[in-house]
Amino acid sequence: MSTCPSCHAALPASALSEQLSAARCPSCRTLVDLDPRALQPRPVPEAPKRWKVEAEPGSLVVRWRWFGPVFLFLVPFTLFWNGIMLGAAQSAGWYALLLPHVWVGLGLAYFCLALLINSSTVRVAEGVLHVRHGPLPWRGTRAIPVGELSQLFVVEKRGSKGSVRYELCGMSRDGKRQSIISGLPDAEAARFLEARLEHALGIVNQAVAGEMRR
Repeated sequence: MSTCPSCHAALPASALSEQLSAARCPSCRTLVDLDPRALQPRPVPEAPKRWKVEAEPGSLVVRWRWFGPVFLFLVPFTLFWNGIMLGAAQSAGWYALLLPHVWVGLGLAYFCLALLINSSTVRVAEGVLHVRHGPLPWRGTRAIPVGELSQLFVVEKRGSKGSVRYELCGMSRDGKRQSIISGLPDAEAARFLEARLEHALGIVNQAVAGEMRR
């Protein structure tokens, strides 16, 4: 158990006692009995290739680039698509901006450029979990006080055409779920980020309904 049954506050690793198989809630001072198996630290898997991890007492930075095989597939398709749209724009003039296919081409070009130069950074410092994507602007920037998080878990997202992506989510003290970072490339990367953040935040892992099977 990683939350106090009395006040629902998160129980940090410093509150756990292996000798007593219990934890003292830092908020309401309730003594909480624990399953001894929950006291065993969860092993942290190795970082995925090309991911950079910087860990110091009280802080953690995990960073990775977006560049990958998807970029190599999308570039020829994007060039072909926009070549056709350029020919249509020459004959239609500025009216071409009203064509949805033109905006699809522009969106593909922006996405390819983001895959080439963007990276994601997850940072824990001064009691806040920061998520940032850049240098090109991209949705998903967040700043979450770590005291609000009682649990982390991974959700598998399946697209209509069979694509699979992974999302790291958090459970707040009041039981609400929130997305921390989506679009993670594979299950191993998602599990690594979950375990690394749990270790940095002192969260004892426990099962959450709807999370990806282990």
